[in-house]
Order: sequence, then structure tokens, then C-alpha cells
Amino acid sequence: MTPRTVHSSSNKKIWIVFIAITFLTASTFASSNPNCNSSNANTSLSSETCSVQQNYRLSRDVKPLNYKLKLWPNLANKTFKGFLTIKVQVMKPKRIISLHMKNLNLLSVKVRDIQNDNLILKSTEANESLEQLHLKLTRKLAKGSYFLDFKFSGSLDKGLVGFYASSIRNGETMVASKFEPTYARQAFPCFDEPDFKATYDITLVKPVDYIALSNMNEVSKKLDNKTKTEEVKFATSVPMSTYLACFVICDFDFKETKILANGIGHDFNLKCFAQKGQTNKIEFAQDIGKRATEFYIQYYKVPYPLPKLDMIAIPDYVSGATEHWGLITYRQTAFLVDESTASSRNKINVANTVAHELAHMWFGNLVTMKWWDDIWLNEGFATYMQVKALNALEPSWTMLDQFLIQTLHPVLVIDSKLSSHPIVQKVDTPDQITAIFDRISYNKGSSVLRMLEGFIGEENFQNGVSDYLKKYKYKNTVTQDLLSSLEPYFKKSNPDLSLKYIMDTWTRQMGYPVVSVKEGTSNSYLLRQTRFLLDPKATYENDTEFKYRWFVPITYTTSRGKQEHIVWFPDSSETVEIKLKEDEKLLKINNNQVGYYRVNYSLEMWDTLKHELSARSELLSISDRAHILNDVFALAEANQLPYRVALQMTTYLTVETDFVPWFSAGRVFYALDTNLFNTPARKVLMNYVQHLVKPLYAKQSWEKSKLDIIEGLLRTKILSLSTYFGLPDANQKVRQLFLGWLNTHNSSDAANIEPDLRDFVYFYGMQSGSEDEWDKLWQIYLHEDDVQEQLKLRSALSAPNDTAILRKYLDLAWDEKNIRSQDYLNVVQLISSNPAGTQLVWGDVRARWPQLVERFTLNSRYLGDLIPEITSTFNTNYQLKEMESFFAMYPQAGAGETARKRALETVRNNIVWSQTHAPQVSEWLHEYVNQLK
Repeated sequence: MTPRTVHSSSNKKIWIVFIAITFLTASTFASSNPNCNSSNANTSLSSETCSVQQNYRLSRDVKPLNYKLKLWPNLANKTFKGFLTIKVQVMKPKRIISLHMKNLNLLSVKVRDIQNDNLILKSTEANESLEQLHLKLTRKLAKGSYFLDFKFSGSLDKGLVGFYASSIRNGETMVASKFEPTYARQAFPCFDEPDFKATYDITLVKPVDYIALSNMNEVSKKLDNKTKTEEVKFATSVPMSTYLACFVICDFDFKETKILANGIGHDFNLKCFAQKGQTNKIEFAQDIGKRATEFYIQYYKVPYPLPKLDMIAIPDYVSGATEHWGLITYRQTAFLVDESTASSRNKINVANTVAHELAHMWFGNLVTMKWWDDIWLNEGFATYMQVKALNALEPSWTMLDQFLIQTLHPVLVIDSKLSSHPIVQKVDTPDQITAIFDRISYNKGSSVLRMLEGFIGEENFQNGVSDYLKKYKYKNTVTQDLLSSLEPYFKKSNPDLSLKYIMDTWTRQMGYPVVSVKEGTSNSYLLRQTRFLLDPKATYENDTEFKYRWFVPITYTTSRGKQEHIVWFPDSSETVEIKLKEDEKLLKINNNQVGYYRVNYSLEMWDTLKHELSARSELLSISDRAHILNDVFALAEANQLPYRVALQMTTYLTVETDFVPWFSAGRVFYALDTNLFNTPARKVLMNYVQHLVKPLYAKQSWEKSKLDIIEGLLRTKILSLSTYFGLPDANQKVRQLFLGWLNTHNSSDAANIEPDLRDFVYFYGMQSGSEDEWDKLWQIYLHEDDVQEQLKLRSALSAPNDTAILRKYLDLAWDEKNIRSQDYLNVVQLISSNPAGTQLVWGDVRARWPQLVERFTLNSRYLGDLIPEITSTFNTNYQLKEMESFFAMYPQAGAGETARKRALETVRNNIVWSQTHAPQVSEWLHEYVNQLK
């Protein structure tokens, strides 16, 4: 599953009380029983009853083998009926069968044996808190196969998960499903855990003029003239987890292409679906999809296991995309690309999402983690494989360099705080499960896999992954199973080391080390490792078996170039020595920042690195330069270096001409601007950044230019950075372009803005805009049907410096007729990121919190992540106390529990920064800018 690049939508789910209809004999209904906590020996409930009522996990004594499921949605009143038979295998005598169910009206239940005889149910019992249904029989079932028959109904308009309705362009309704991680139970009773794999026989009932899609290929259609519906049956699926099942009924068009297996399996068709009139926007994603799928077949050396593959853009979708097997569902902004309006960044975002989901067809779908605490096996791997695939398909995009700025650097910040968590973390409840789909699982997981590939070798890594997929296909695994497949290849070069032990130091404890380098004698260097924390005064318990030390692969570059061999720094060693040859004068640790750690040097060594940067040394790659900038400012923030050392390092940027280092630098400057907001030093910072950016700004064009993707990204970064930091020429040009476009929109002589520039031109052009100009932009948004343009316009609407306008936007956004529910939280974050809107949003969120919870539920990790987003710039004790009071008033955080801890930690760090670092930064900036004069 791909999370949205910016958390921007809802998990809108409203509890519907379970209705248990009893039959055959008198039955009881209960959601819990106090006798489970009683020591009374006369209690009427058996230990089996008590155990199922208190356990979020289902018993392994009953396993599903096959689901025969028929779903019949009513698009007019947005309800659905369901008919289901589950064939189960009872592994040992059982009186109670437990499975998952939520938000469904249960109409009837039967239990049959293999001879088709009905068995007598004593009762059905729904447990809302566990989201389970318990079927209690009058006698124990013997080992063997049985059938569970259900009739049920549900609602299609209770959110964007489970089986739900979505509105399409012509005002009609379609239906789609979203089951990952724990939402299949909202569509049909099921064993909703990843290691309960089973086959599926799906039947969907649809209007005659609609199409029906599911994981497998259609095998038959049956027309009902009376109801004007068609019953569509699909082929029996391969064994798969519940979260991978998928159902879509819609009135869409499609384009089709063939996937060439090139000798590994059979060729098959890829169909891409979109709303009518939008199939011209499919081609980019389809092209990436075809080439990425063919790349994965060859990389994994494992055939694609299904007869077809569909991809579809859903108008209302809670995530970026989900890897349903054979039917990948996407948010429209993650799939549709209009070549005439989409920017380079839009295209890369779509390509990343498509490549990510296709990687899952094997790694996640064919082989699936046993339980959600190993979700990194799915998401971390797909996040890394998307980069490897795109780097092979489009080398000019330099995706391996972009991995640093898009994936590695953001998670290093999160993982340097006590509110982080290990990659492998125990989870039980649905809230805990949905919360673990975070940057640690995705970004850190992929970063650690990249490091693993770095020290094991690309070919060895590929062979080990292929072995793993072949050995465990259609099965479920834990982290150790992957490492066992890679171990033989690792041992070829490291016979005395344990890959499991090395990786356990990275996956089973949070955080990472900083490796400190000091000069020794005779051209030798001594390395030490300590845990890196942004707050150097933070206290914590050594509560892991590794005592927050890591088995670190050290790579390095000298004046002779990059050294190929690995120097291992064991977690048990206090120091490690690197000895260079006499003529080697430079040492830069962690080549291309492949290792998941930071590096600190002596002041003299930092000065040497700065000289190499200024001299445009070929010894330092694009990734190395971005790495140095990222590390030096993190170390300064953690008080491990004077801020002047970090700031001095940025002076080389006047000669930097590559996108990735400039992106890394931009992130630094935006953070400094936030920290210095409302201080005299902010103006000096703006002058300093203008000085750095001017040489490259002079080379950029505002007109339509034929640039490749990476050149387009560089141009956009330089022009937007120049505008943000007040370069007069850039500000004037942006305002001129924006007004020219705004005042001629939809006219015959409409002014056009280069697609790559629209995002920031709309935003900064609107920043000083009037309410009349905002109203014009709002009307343009309401009538815009291109989803990538809508994304840019929603951002621009949040730009004004006028709080009254932002209040108006916030009020309008609450109405789903204006802003789809999936986009509301994104709009709130956008407004809060505007300094004029931060307090406005904070007050509104606190006042509206009960309504937000009702609309999105506490199970929404996107609602949980809203708090750290809108409070990320807070830097006073007063604001910290406001947050603590708010959390005390609403102590139930659901999936946002960790997010709240992270928010508080961030604000405490901000307070320290203002008190400790602001004077140093201000002093250096004044000195440097005065010298320029």
C-alpha cells in the first residue's frame, strides 16, 4: 500500500451496532461477560469462551480454505446485501468458531458439516471491541471440514474503507473496496488476518450498463431482466489474504496493453481504467506499469501468478494506492497524468506509486508477512524496489540519488526522537495495526534494505530475494525467513558473521548511531559510535538487548576514490580504526549515504570536506554532497557541532548545479526560516539564500523549455526557492504570471504557465492576493476536473497572508460538496503550514475535535498525524501547555497515540532550538551577509 505523499484524507468509519439474529434454538447476545474475570469455579462460561472474548487474534484451530462470496450493492440507497459460504478446516475439537465482522447487519448464520447436514448453534455473539463474531455450537466440532453460511447487509456510505460508495463526475455512484489492513471485515464476515490465506470465488451483481472487476478474470455473466442487473462470476483465486481481495463496480473506460513475460511464465494483459473522458490521462501510468511489471518478472525470476492485471483510479480513495492482487486501486492523483498540465514532480509521484504497488504483486502478495508487526517486509521492500525499478527504467531521473531526499532524510529526523519505534514492533489492536503503516515501516524499512544490499552486493541481494519468493510462494513469513534466504550469499564474503544478528541490531531497536571520526597517528582514524538523538539531553533506558549499539557497515572515500570493501564496526566494539595510505589526504565516511547512520568529524576534517565541495571535487558524488549537508545540520541541531560549521558548509552552494543537493539545502533553509520567523535574523537569512541562489537562478528560464525530468526538477527548485526567499525579480515574475493567468482564465487569449512552474506560481502568486482574487481562484477550483491541477489549486488557496480569507477556506472545506472528504485533512494541514493560519487551524481543530473523530474515527492514522503536522512549528511553553491540555481533555488517541508523543517531543525540541541555537545562527548570518556588502 502506498501512503499519500502528504497525509490528505480520511478513514471515515462510523460504528454500526452488530445485530445478531438467532435461529434454530434460543440464543444469547453479548459483547462481553464479567464472568471471564471471575475466579468463581461455578462460572457458566468455559475457558474457551473467555479466551475468545479477550483476544484480538483469532484462534489458529480454525482456518478458512475458501470463500464463496456474492455481493449485491444497491447504488440508489447505498446499501448492499451479501451471501457468503466459508469452507473452514477445524484443526482440533472446537465448540466456538470466531471470525471478524464489523459494521454489518447479520441476517442469518448456518453451520454445515461436510455431508451438508446443519449443525445446531447455541448462540451467536458479537464483540464490538474486538470486531469479532463468535459462533457457539451445542457440541464440539470434531476435526475436519465445515461450511459457514451467512446472509448479511451493510451500508456503502459509512466511510472510505471496507465496501463503499464513491461519487463520479456525472453525479452517479460507483462502489469500490479498501481492505488493508483490517477492513475486509466491514464487507463480509471473514478471518481477517494476513496468515489466513484462502481461495476466493467472487460474484458481483451490477447494473447492466456498469462493469464489475475483481482480483481474477471474469468467467460468466447472467442477466436478470426483472432487476436489470447482471451477475458476474470470477475465476477461483489463488490463495491470498483477506486484505488483498478487491471488488469494484463502475461505469469506466479502459486502455489495454500486453505484458511480455520473456520466458518467465505467460504473457498477460494489463488494463488501466478511468472515468469516461479521462482515458487520455492513463497512458503515462500504463507505460510505467508495463515496463515496471516486465522489470519485476526478470528481477524476481518468478512468473506473475495471475491471468490478468488491472489498475484503476478511484475518485474517493483514502490512501495513495493499495496492492489488491490483480486489481490495484489508486487515488486519482496517484494515477492520472495529463501530459499538457502535469509537472515533472507529478509524473515522478505517479511513477513511484505505480512501481511501488506492482512490486507488491510478488513481495507482499505472493509471499506475505505472518502478522502486521513484520509489515516492513511488505512496505519497506516495495518502497526500495520502486526506486530500483525506476532507476533501471529511467536512469536520467537519478532515483537512487532522490532516495536520500524523499525517503532517507525524512525518516532520520523521526528516528532520532524517543517517540520513534523499532521496525519490527508488536501490534495487536486495529488502531496499533493501522498506526504502524508509517515512515518507520516504509522509509526506514527501505533504507535498511538498501544498506543490506549495499554490503551484501546487488547480485547476491537479487538472488536471495528470488530464492525467498520461490521458497515461500503463497505462504506467510517473518523477517528471519528473508534473512535466511540471503544468508548463504552473505556468508560467501563474511563466513564468520551472522546476518541475522547484524540485521537484528537495525530492526529490533529504534534509532541509529552517529559514527564519530577523529584523526590518529600515521594517517589513521579512530571511529566511535553512540546513539544519535536530536535532543542531546534526552534520557532513556537501555531497554534492548543491543543497548542501542549497532553492527555498522563502514564505507569510505579517500583522495584515491571510493573504497569498495566494508569495514565492520561491531556493536560490541568500543572503537574501530581505519588506516589510510600515506598519500591519502581525504576521508569521507558512508559512501552515497547507503548506511543508515550519521557521521561526525573533527573540525579540521569538516573544513577539508567544505574545501572539496567548493572545489566541485569529483570525489564527492551527488548523494555524498546531499549527505554532508543533511548530516552537518542534524549534528548542529543536536549540539554535536557549532552551527557556524554547518552554515559555513552551505557557502559552496554558489557552485552547486545538481537538483538533489539543492533540495537537501532547501529543506535546511526552510527549517531555518521557520525557526527564525518573527525575529530580525529572518531577513538576513533571506538575503543569504538570495546570494547563494543567484548564480543558478540567472541560468533558469520561466518560459516553456524542453527539459528532461531531473532538469525540470532543478529549475522548479531554484525558481521556487528564489521566490520563497524574496528575490525581487522572482517575486515580480511570479505575481505577473499569476495575475496574467488568473485574469484571462478560460478566455480565448488565456495566459498559460509552464506545467513545471504552476505549483509554486499559483501559491506564491496568491500569497499577497486580495479576497476578490481568492474568490476567482476558488471558482476555478470548483470547475477544474484535472486532479493534478486540483492538487495545485488547493495548495494555492491556502497561501494568502489574510487570516480572514483562510477562515473562509477552512469553513468551505468542511462541506464535502466543495472538498472531498479524502482531501479535507490535507487542506487543514496546508492552511496550518501558512504562518497566518497556524493558530486559526489549531483553534479550529480543538473546537471541532469531536466532529473530526465522528467523521474520520480515531482509527484513522491520517487524523492522528494531523496533530504533529499542525503543531510542528510551535516553539513556546505556552503552546506546549495548550497541547498537553488538549490531550488531557481528549485522552483517547487511537491510531494517533504515537503521533501525539512525536508532536510533544518536536515542540520541546523547537523550544530548545529557539533558546540555544537562534543566537548562534543569527550572529553568523549577520557576519556573513555584512561581509558580502
